[in-house]
Amino acid sequence: MVVDVDAAEPISDLPMAGNRLIGASCSLSAADMRERLAEWRTLRDRATAADRIPGGMRLAFDAAVPIGPIADLVSRESECCAFYSFAIAVDGPMRELRISAGPGNEAAVQALLGLGS
Repeated sequence: MVVDVDAAEPISDLPMAGNRLIGASCSLSAADMRERLAEWRTLRDRATAADRIPGGMRLAFDAAVPIGPIADLVSRESECCAFYSFAIAVDGPMRELRISAGPGNEAAVQALLGLGS
């Protein structure tokens, strides 16, 4: 039997696992978490603006960024880390994603997006 060493690596070995919400709640393996974080960072890099909001962040996108993949990523993240809340808004050509982990938990959202605290 071949064992993927990376897949067996515990989440606690990842730097963001030190966040109390993520370390205690995330149901992904370390390998899956790395892949998911790469997806979030790719999405973050497509944003035209990233602003801090109470409890989290707001990402703005132009009309060239389709909503479907954003909604899919949000849906999958909600399944493994239920403490995040997401709101997607479309207003003409502008798209917006608000991500929150609740008051005082902004660091969990910043970790998700690969931003410094």
